[in-house]
Amino acid sequence: MKRISFLLSLLICATTLHAQNSHSRYEKLIQKADSLYHVKDYNTSAETYTEAFKTGSSLITSKHRYDAACTWALANNPDSAFFYLNWITAVMNYTNLGHLKADPDLLSLYKDSRWEPLLEAVLGNKKKAFPNLDMVPVNGYKVEVVTYGMKNNRKGKPVIVFENGRGSDFEYWVPILHEVSKENAVFAYNRPRIGGSEDDFQLPTIDHIAELLRQSLLEKGLYPPYILVGHSWGAACIRCFASLHPDEIAGLIFVDPHDFVKNEGGGKLPYREIGLTERQIDSLYETFDKWADEYIAQGPKFVVEEMKAQREFAKTGFELCNRNPLPDVPVHFIMAGGYPSNGETTPALYDREKLFRINNNIKMKAWIGQIDRLKYGKFFYCSNSGHIIPTDDPDIIISSIKIALLDYGKIAK
Repeated sequence: MKRISFLLSLLICATTLHAQNSHSRYEKLIQKADSLYHVKDYNTSAETYTEAFKTGSSLITSKHRYDAACTWALANNPDSAFFYLNWITAVMNYTNLGHLKADPDLLSLYKDSRWEPLLEAVLGNKKKAFPNLDMVPVNGYKVEVVTYGMKNNRKGKPVIVFENGRGSDFEYWVPILHEVSKENAVFAYNRPRIGGSEDDFQLPTIDHIAELLRQSLLEKGLYPPYILVGHSWGAACIRCFASLHPDEIAGLIFVDPHDFVKNEGGGKLPYREIGLTERQIDSLYETFDKWADEYIAQGPKFVVEEMKAQREFAKTGFELCNRNPLPDVPVHFIMAGGYPSNGETTPALYDREKLFRINNNIKMKAWIGQIDRLKYGKFFYCSNSGHIIPTDDPDIIISSIKIALLDYGKIAK
């Protein structure tokens, strides 16, 4: 019996070690494939993705298979591209129809006879996944919205409202939507041109989006007070909403937010702290602007228009956000502290991770300064989460919402 137990222990250890090695090799190959994609070596990138999938790692995601499809499409190999797209649709229940239709990496597939059946299959997945999906008319155009927990929609009870990051579909909120809708009505939507929402031919500035969101809520019969949850660029949008309509706010949760506080020195401050000269910083910014201009010239409209809106924000957005101070309700900041493992690997003038830490410390000071005067201000730092906290650490957002609801209950008594 002891010998059998010993052999079983050896087998378990060997299996665990094999899995760890498989995961490590997979992560390295995915990082390599991603880097090759960015330097436009599409053939090698696609082959590297395929090699990664052969490891059998349990870390394989629909996103990675989707990225592989994009690289095969860019490498002019439609058979392999459709193989991966059909795989994530049939096996992994892929639902992001809007992104699929707007992704310029897949342009070469549009005239293929397999394209329309693929779109139909993805649409079928989406209808199954979101039976409560609706198209709400706002200013003559349709906005794609999803609601949960409508049985909890009662006068005076906060509605939980989600605002996506730049160019993002509401789908990444789904696990959070399901959980918080057990006690409250929940609303998520896609801004114009994103997902199934129509193009309203307006620049999506934060004030335009704040009013569009408000009208969408009212169209669905969802009235204040609102707890607004905004990720990244969406955080600037909900800050504007709170500035325009402070009396309608029950709470604000900023998830790794776009900087809506105009600090002295702006985005150049971390580069100065790391030791770069003004000439070096100006040269870097010229490179960043050139990259953005190139992307705007050829990128998908649902991202490009929001990039333009961000440029507008740099001119007037700070004034819009600060028209009124933050209301004295629960206000939370949730910040990502995990340095991206698949970040840039090309040589740079500075230590990229060190710059990331410097920048985080600057933003952290600004965010804490925003909530210091508030009775129910809170700050959460997620040391192991990347920027996409809704998928990396959804539990912290769920916990934040529940705490905000409890604290608002004390105010509303």
